[in-house]
Amino acid sequence: MDFWALVFGFGIIALMAGMIIGLGILLRNPERSKLLALRSVDAFDELPQKAGESIESGMRIHISIGSGTVGTQTTTGALAGITVLDTVAEAATISDKPPVVTAGDGGAIILAQSALRRAYAKQNVLERYDPLTGHMTGTTPLAFAAGAASAIRDETVSVSLLIGNFSNEIALIADSGSNEGTYQIVGTDNIQGQAAAYVTGDEVLVGEDVYASGAYLLGGKPFHRASLHAQDILRLLIIAAIPIGIIAKIAGFF
Repeated sequence: MDFWALVFGFGIIALMAGMIIGLGILLRNPERSKLLALRSVDAFDELPQKAGESIESGMRIHISIGSGTVGTQTTTGALAGITVLDTVAEAATISDKPPVVTAGDGGAIILAQSALRRAYAKQNVLERYDPLTGHMTGTTPLAFAAGAASAIRDETVSVSLLIGNFSNEIALIADSGSNEGTYQIVGTDNIQGQAAAYVTGDEVLVGEDVYASGAYLLGGKPFHRASLHAQDILRLLIIAAIPIGIIAKIAGFF
């Protein structure tokens, strides 16, 4: 039984890899990519406009990637926030006030600073890059939340993106943003954090939407979009397999 479970697992991985590669190649063609549309996510639909308004008004964008620790099970949450930062930073390089980034882990903030630097280098304005715009605000969740809340108050922030690994402390950060009239998009991979985010954010990313920014922002990266489509196809296959399996069991095939 263990052998067949292992074979099944590797089969699913191989199927997913094949679909992602195939769809990724297909979506690299702009004309073909129009054939596979993604469902609308309000947070990602609103973000380009809100970011543009912030830049035009001379205000800052705050991106917080949470207190997730790189190298642990919370790494994926931090990487989700950095993916959003990659997109926002490219647009914000034209502003006199660059985005401010907060995190609760040293490794995560180094990755964030690298993303900021990469955005400035891509726009050939590396001399304007300031590594001090990335802050590690605390080593515990509450200390991090207090520092992130202070950044929203002190840095003339008009848009705050809280996307990463947050627990209940996200409510403290979001409350600070609400008091300042800041537009907030909130998303976390933590169940408790999602509950708090749902009542505090202007727009909330729920479930897998936290990891989908690469597919939606800046027109969508082909292989990011391909991974979402592959997941949808696999879900349909699993849904179809359930009744087929039930019927086969009743009929005595196994």
